[in-house]
Amino acid sequence: MTDIQQRILKEEYPTMSFGSDSDIERYFDMRKQGRQTDALALYNSRLRKKYPNDAQRAELLRYYRSRDPRYAEMLRESIINLAESLVTRTTYVISLLTKDIDSIDMTDAYSVIKLAEGLLSVISPDRYVAISFTEKYVRYAKALNFRHPEMERTAELIRLYVTDTIESVQDLKKEREEKRKQRARQAERHTDGGHANFDLSRIVFSDADLQRIRIPEGISKTEDTVIAYCLKYWNLTGDPAFEKAVFLYSRKFHTKHHDVFQAIKNGRDHGWKDEEILNAVLATVVTGYYYSISGDLYLQRTWARYKAGLEVVPSEMDAAPAPVAVTTKKTARKASAKKRVKAEKRAKPRSTPAKPKKATLSTKSAKRVTPFKIEKTQASRKKPKLPPAPAFKPNSVADMIRKMTGKTYTVYEDLFFREIRPSIRTVLAASRSRRGNPFGSRQNDAEEIVYDFLHGHYEDPYQNWKESDEKKALEELGYTLPALEPVIAGWIEEKK
Repeated sequence: MTDIQQRILKEEYPTMSFGSDSDIERYFDMRKQGRQTDALALYNSRLRKKYPNDAQRAELLRYYRSRDPRYAEMLRESIINLAESLVTRTTYVISLLTKDIDSIDMTDAYSVIKLAEGLLSVISPDRYVAISFTEKYVRYAKALNFRHPEMERTAELIRLYVTDTIESVQDLKKEREEKRKQRARQAERHTDGGHANFDLSRIVFSDADLQRIRIPEGISKTEDTVIAYCLKYWNLTGDPAFEKAVFLYSRKFHTKHHDVFQAIKNGRDHGWKDEEILNAVLATVVTGYYYSISGDLYLQRTWARYKAGLEVVPSEMDAAPAPVAVTTKKTARKASAKKRVKAEKRAKPRSTPAKPKKATLSTKSAKRVTPFKIEKTQASRKKPKLPPAPAFKPNSVADMIRKMTGKTYTVYEDLFFREIRPSIRTVLAASRSRRGNPFGSRQNDAEEIVYDFLHGHYEDPYQNWKESDEKKALEELGYTLPALEPVIAGWIEEKK
């Protein structure tokens, strides 16, 4: 093989060599263990892709099973054919990615968006993975000396478009945003009936008002933002004064706080289920389409846990004495006079006037309308204490990858699982607690246990490797792996 073929083959299939193919070894190990479904899946997804010639593939597997010396020669020939096909496919992909790059006008926003979105739909649903994908093919184009300048321009277009730094596209987005704001202002004027003539700049919010309206800073996860809003507004939907404050705050600072408040209020007033209210708030918080199965599960479970503590507040409020409606001296005197007349009708005639009784009754009435007690009761009703929210600790495999790589986006799942096996083997080889044949079925079983756990808990925020059955099964095979971080760290180091 040429150096170019070897380079492309090594990058596409890092575990292959002229002496062995780990996929063939694992295929026969699975069949030996009776795992026919897994063996068939590996055969269709990996072996048929690497060895597309049916007759040659069947002969290669037969040589391996019978330990025929011709296996090594056949494997070498198959790998050379694979390298040649990879080079052919690489040139085709480069031609596909660069066919329209010469005709694009970067000042025409619509043309740029059309070409960029078309390329992204072909490359990957993860936009940041598309950047690394095109950069890889820039290296291939340079090595092959095939359309290298065009491939560089294509990669540059994808990078600028994904990071939102193309000037023409930015201008188009600003224009659309300005039109959206203009429509929103017209809708607000229509909603207010044309009477919103007050000066918002003169409205000043106190620190207490801001504390009640805003959610804590530093919340980055969408589901946590939804929960924070619900905790803030759940027990305040019946407070007109607070609703007005939220409305003015949203108008002054152009935020979504009032929209979120209305979503919660509308749901509670109409008796919606909690999950329907959460989805309404989620639709208000995010822009565009957003749905995640693991995120939805996390949202439902976390809200159920917080609401158990939040619902204590209304019961305490119901048990507290209702605030007295009397708030003026005139009303207090009328109430005292009515009670005094009723008491005099029930009382028997006495020789002395019952002035002490009037004084006692007046004193009681005065105590009941003491401003201090009324203010204290109202404060307890308006400012319920919310349960403290614990800091979110990411625990899914995807969250661990983000934390260890320092990147803010999720690594494309297929890319991760296509390259993770060498790291698993390396870590397992270093963690053996008893010696044995490193190429036997025991190591393959251990590798599959770790791989299946990573695959099954990639987006699971509640994964717990330390107490899992898979970790115990791994220890029974003679391997000690207290944490998953070394496997992920090895993958990160290999990518560097």
